[in-house]
This record gives sequence, structure tokens and C-alpha cells, in this order.
Amino acid sequence: MVNTERELVRQAERAVRGLLDQLGGFSVSIQHDQSAADRGCDVVIHAKSPEAEFRIALDVKQRITPQTAISLCKRMRQLPGDAIPVIYAPVISPRVADIAGEFEVGFVDGAGNCRLRSARHRLLILRRGYKSPKRLPKGVRDPFSPKSSRIVRALLSRPGDGWKVRELAEHPNVDVSIGLVSKVKRALVEEGYAIEDKRLLYLRDPVGLLENWAEKYAGPAEQIPMYFRGDAEAAEEAVGQWCRDHGVQWALAGFSAAWRTAPEVRYSVAAVYVDDRGFDRELFDKLNSYQGGKRAETGANLLLWRPFDRSVFADSESTGPAEPPMTSALQTYLDLKRLAGRGEEAAAAIYEKHLGPPLHEAAQRVRELQHE
Repeated sequence: MVNTERELVRQAERAVRGLLDQLGGFSVSIQHDQSAADRGCDVVIHAKSPEAEFRIALDVKQRITPQTAISLCKRMRQLPGDAIPVIYAPVISPRVADIAGEFEVGFVDGAGNCRLRSARHRLLILRRGYKSPKRLPKGVRDPFSPKSSRIVRALLSRPGDGWKVRELAEHPNVDVSIGLVSKVKRALVEEGYAIEDKRLLYLRDPVGLLENWAEKYAGPAEQIPMYFRGDAEAAEEAVGQWCRDHGVQWALAGFSAAWRTAPEVRYSVAAVYVDDRGFDRELFDKLNSYQGGKRAETGANLLLWRPFDRSVFADSESTGPAEPPMTSALQTYLDLKRLAGRGEEAAAAIYEKHLGPPLHEAAQRVRELQHE
């Protein structure tokens, strides 16, 4: 039950982040710790752009009926602080949406329908008419859910290989049940991304698979804007030293990783993935002794990213023995694609240099295999 609730919260975060990403220019940080609980909600989302800055207090439910919507909206209207109250459920009926509007509470659903309104923040986002995605057939698993995407990651990391189900399940970066691999395999074959030949799974359309994953990829579970003395590179060094001193897994990410392999990429705000343990309050507070690291509402020179799953560290690499670890080209591409403007340009550079050639070669190999 706990895992189901956690995944539902992640769905809500992805839905709101997706809306803000489409608007472009927003940096987003997410809190679902005690600070959110203190406000009486599941998640607090802080969004900032050159033109606007606001917080969303998000309450997440599996189902909201007209009967439960009234009491829920009344409670949301009484939340402390200036955050915009918003409710989320995978499906929001027109009547529930109307009730939320009557109480001046926003709503978001799993299909992307929403109303986010705040006169104080000069904000109005209204989307209607989007239908929930078709459910996969019974026994078929969504290949882009957090755990299933580990399988997709392994396939795309060696796109020209043929894989056995057991080999995928036992891959060190996958570590899931054989049953789950079988369900994801069926989904990939049914959607035309892969074929099965002599009990081996081959990627038929690795480019399309990557594009679809990038479209649905929501990014880190949380990102905390930080300020350190010095520039972005000094901030990276400070976080790296803090992680090494306390045995915390980490890797440069986003623009920080892209610049190491595509020097034409420029950046002034670093990004670093830090394992969950680094977000423990006692350990996090020690960052202050490393170049004065602290949370920053403005003037951040580093974003501390909390991974949605440990797989973001898969195939981490460095450009030299004394160089810091950085996310793989695949992970770097996914993170950059979700950033508007320069992020997509940097993602294109990573794709052209590191991902495109092997993906196209793999697709050609499968075409030859089908005609043998």
C-alpha cells in the first residue's frame, strides 16, 4: 500500500511538472518531507521563472468523488501560507472540477486537464478535453514506470544485443523479477519497439523507444536550489567532496555532465544527482561547512537532484581518473530533454555524438535479421 501511495504521489508530481515544462522557463523544486506534512498536504512544489514565482500545495488522492470533494476543498482552503491549493487524482470528473472551482482550489488529473489559478501570482493555466491514456492490456506493464524503465535503460545501453528474459532480470542495473521483465517485453513487442527471435528480445525501433521515454520522463524526484561560494564548478567540487567524505553516491548531471562530453554546451548553474541518504537532515545540514552550501531561493549556482530511482546512476562514467563521476549519455539526454530551450539543444548535441549512431545501427541490424 505504501508503494502504491508513493507512486501515486510521483504521478502527481510528474503531471504538474509536465504542465510547467510545457510553459517553459520554470525551474521546479519539490518537497514531500515534513515541511509538506506541516502544511497539511502531500507535496509542495516551488516553481520559478523570470516572470513568476509561486508554490503549489498538492493533495493527492486515488479517487475524488463529488461527496468527498467538498470536505477536501474546504480543508485545502485552510492551509497555512501562500501556496496555491491544488488537488490531484488520476481522473477528475467535470463535477469535481466545478466543486474545486467553487472553493477556488486548483485541480490536475492524470491526463493533463487542469485549472491552476491565483490572482495574487497572476497565474491562470486552464486545460480541458484531454483524455486519459489507454490502459495497457491486462498482464502488460507500462515500460516507462520507474522500475520498468530500468529494463528499457538496459536495452538502450546495448541496443544491438539480443537479450534473454532471465539475463535482463539479473542485470545488475535492472534487478527486477522475471515476471516483470516478461510483462515489459510483451508491451515492447505489442507497441512495435522490439521483436522476439529465437527467444531473444531485439530492439526494432530503439530511436522511437528513446523518444517516447523522453516524452514521458519526469526527471528527478526532487531538486533543491543551492548556493555555494564561487562559481558552478566550485559548487560541484564542494558537493563532490561532501559526498566522498560521507560515502554518498553522486554524479554530475544535466548541463554539468553534458559539458564534459559536448564542450559546446555552456552552463552557469550546475546539477548533481545525490543518493537518497544525502537528503537525510543531519547529513544535509553538514553541507554548510563545504563552501557555505545552503538552500537558495534566488541566486542558486547548483541544483541538488534527488533521483526518482537508483538507476539514474547506471553506467556513470568520468573522463579521467581524477575527474568527477557523471551520468551516462543516456541519462544526461533524458534529463536535458525535459528542460526547455537550451536543454533541448544540449540534448541534441549529446544525441548526435553519443546516442544516435549506435541506435540507428541497431535498428539496421534488426532489419537485416528479419530478412535473413
